[in-house]
Amino acid sequence: MLRKALAHYGRSGATSLKGLAALLSDLPDGVSELAGASRIGAELAQSLTAAMDNDPLFGGAGTPVDPGLLVTPPAGRRARVSVISLVGLPALEQRQSFVSQLQMELFVWFKRHPAQDRPLGALLVMDEAQTFAPATGASASTRSTVLLASQARKYGLGLVFATQAPKGLHNHIPGNSATQFFGLLNAPIQITAAREMARSKGGDVPDISRLRSGEFYLAREGGTFARTRVPMCLSWHPSSPLTTEEVIERSRVSEPRWA
Repeated sequence: MLRKALAHYGRSGATSLKGLAALLSDLPDGVSELAGASRIGAELAQSLTAAMDNDPLFGGAGTPVDPGLLVTPPAGRRARVSVISLVGLPALEQRQSFVSQLQMELFVWFKRHPAQDRPLGALLVMDEAQTFAPATGASASTRSTVLLASQARKYGLGLVFATQAPKGLHNHIPGNSATQFFGLLNAPIQITAAREMARSKGGDVPDISRLRSGEFYLAREGGTFARTRVPMCLSWHPSSPLTTEEVIERSRVSEPRWA
């Protein structure tokens, strides 16, 4: 019944969840032939309304995400850096849901605007990637993350999955990664996981627990791991790192901050 209601609602051109809840609460004749469709629709409308009340990200008001704005450099700039902080979303499920929506918006945008004249149109970097695509179980962002890992490159969207727990990352992620970097690891279980991943490429990372700053094991597509050193490139912080309250306050400022 919900599928039929969604199809009916979509044909009207409407897109808001509040409008869908209103439709379900007073289901038009002919939308569904199920017995008790009106009662079922009213119950679904109540559940949908409760979900929106409990989670402001779910059907709430706000400025829609514009992927083009996130990835297009401002006038006179070579590139744009858009930093998205999730500190304002206290629950893990909220963060996963937001990341899933962001990933799908980026994927759809790049399918419509592929990077035809250059190998890379943008780079999406996800820190603590194992929380968005865990090795076991399924999160709200697992499907979208795996989809990007397998499909995004053909449209010019590059991906970087950063994690201190390679064993906790969904196996489709390293399997679809053309280049892999391993830095310093201290936990024995993660060291073992990293060495197992290196052996699957025909190599090893024996000194991964003794790497210094700027030292990594690097494996390019089709190659094995080799030890390398990269120059340090640090962002400029004129003072101490921002507190959670300062980050949230800056997010309320309407004027964009360019990096």
